[in-house]
Amino acid sequence: MAVASITNPPAMKIVTYNVNGLRQRVSQHGSLRSLLNSLDADIICFQETKLSRQDLSVDLTMAEGYEGFVSCTRTSTKGRSGYSGVATFCRVNSVFSSDEVALPLDAEEGFTGLLEQSGNGRTIMRDVLLDMPMVVEGEEVTKEELLKVDSEGRCLITDHGHFVIFNLYGPRAVDDDNERLRFKLIFFMMLQKRWEFLLSQGKRIIVLGDLNIAPAAIDRCDAEPGFERNKFRKWLRSLLKESGGPFFDVFRGKHPNRTEAYTCFSARIGAEEFNYGSRIDHILVAGSCLHPADDSDDHNFFGCHVEECDIMAQFKRGNLDNTSKWKGGRATKLEGSDHIPVYAILTDVPNLHVHNTPSLAVRYIPEVRGWQPTIVSFLTKREDFSITKYPGMSESVATINAVECGVTGLNVGATSRQHGYGPGFIGDETEKNLPKLKTEEVNSHAHCSPTVKKKARHNTRSQLTLRSFFQQSNSIASHRGCADTNTSSSSPGLLDAGMNKDNSSQTTEVVDRYPTGNAEDGACEVSESGIDTLVENQSDISGNLSFEKEKANIAALEWQRIQQKMKMSIPLCKGHKEPCVARCVKKEGPNIGRRFYVCARATGPASNPEANCGYFEWASVKYKRKER
Repeated sequence: MAVASITNPPAMKIVTYNVNGLRQRVSQHGSLRSLLNSLDADIICFQETKLSRQDLSVDLTMAEGYEGFVSCTRTSTKGRSGYSGVATFCRVNSVFSSDEVALPLDAEEGFTGLLEQSGNGRTIMRDVLLDMPMVVEGEEVTKEELLKVDSEGRCLITDHGHFVIFNLYGPRAVDDDNERLRFKLIFFMMLQKRWEFLLSQGKRIIVLGDLNIAPAAIDRCDAEPGFERNKFRKWLRSLLKESGGPFFDVFRGKHPNRTEAYTCFSARIGAEEFNYGSRIDHILVAGSCLHPADDSDDHNFFGCHVEECDIMAQFKRGNLDNTSKWKGGRATKLEGSDHIPVYAILTDVPNLHVHNTPSLAVRYIPEVRGWQPTIVSFLTKREDFSITKYPGMSESVATINAVECGVTGLNVGATSRQHGYGPGFIGDETEKNLPKLKTEEVNSHAHCSPTVKKKARHNTRSQLTLRSFFQQSNSIASHRGCADTNTSSSSPGLLDAGMNKDNSSQTTEVVDRYPTGNAEDGACEVSESGIDTLVENQSDISGNLSFEKEKANIAALEWQRIQQKMKMSIPLCKGHKEPCVARCVKKEGPNIGRRFYVCARATGPASNPEANCGYFEWASVKYKRKER
């Protein structure tokens, strides 16, 4: 008897990526599926998607072969609406009855469950957080503050059986913004309480995403003395194994001494030019390994299951040979996020028991499910109508003609079959029950032309030639109120202009084409005096156009003169003797609105003479702040 071979489970790749706008990244790659495939991972965690619930649509959240989970900002605070947001996409073969580890057993949005968007998320523990009093800097955290933290769409939790993933977008806070500093403290305290409980239950934890914290000086390009004394950096380092904490910094664990390994760059100062950034995108892991072992020191999740971790430098913006000098801007706009993805590869992770997609999945979100209209919406308050097709007429033209004729309903069966819905679709049943349009109603529309006509625009920018006033029209005379005119009684001028003069019995129509004509006047002849008037009007219009063109040329020359004067007034930086770039103070304070000049080059290390020289000069004019 043949013995079945035992093979190890395939390796699993996990990626974290701050996309700086999911819509922009999807547009850059052509589709969501192309974006996901470019990362080539089993679990892909996005941050800063910048999507609100109203922005969710099929093209941004659903891709063949992937199951998606999203958390959107719900706050209406100025500057925060549609700002953050996270999303997790899992590459799976089946979303029902699957044993794949990538497909989560459960999913939850936020830390507290107050959003009430998760399924049976109580298995991941959320009630415990609400029952435990939390004090930040001497003040107890209120339920409203907890809800506010969850409402910015910064946390998405997925339980994959063998481990729980926290997909996070950590808040940013400057030193003088006390409100956001408290917000950030509450955010990370809630996070810590969640994983402490899970670890006490024997769970394995993977915390990943843009935490907006560079742990140590080696992770920052311009780290100054005292850089590591920041309370958030101290807190993050206290969680790591070397400080007695439960977590491994996966990248630093695999590359402990690598310098200039950054994941985020300031786009405003062209920091990619000289690799001048910081490492704030992380993958942290904690917990025991999946192997049966008693010695937890020698066997842990990082040591036994994390094979590799690195920064995906190929996603760095400006990886072109022609971008050697930034100088305040480039000829072409750089595509991509200001962050670089980070990946980790896990090994020896066995399959799970058979399970289905959690209810938090994108496929079950009403905003996404209702995005694509059903055939029923096309039948509301409409009548069934079989469109008369002329020989050689396409379906699209026939449909447009039906609308022009005043028909508000389409043949349901034909429409459903045209779009490939097939038998059994709701349209087949509806077709049998809808009342048929009366024959005389159908015939009343039979005069409609099988061609699509656009109404001509008559203005000074779209002038008609004189010949166009005498060309034969395909329109039926009764539509314009004109009587049929026999060519035998037409004037010689009309015949010379191209009217049919071979068949004297053929009736034609002269359509009123005067720019100011009235179709109800019934005037179907053009007199000699009318032609002279048209010629004179056309000459006047040509003169006006020449005058307008001359004015435009004068304006362009004046603008060039102003630009040249502005260029001459811009100072040169001291380091490179090159023209500076003008900036404006946007931060609240006494100098808001004031202009200044700085070196135009990209910011880089001070030791690099090609980088920004640090030149700064206030503009001579201080702009007054606009009253709102």
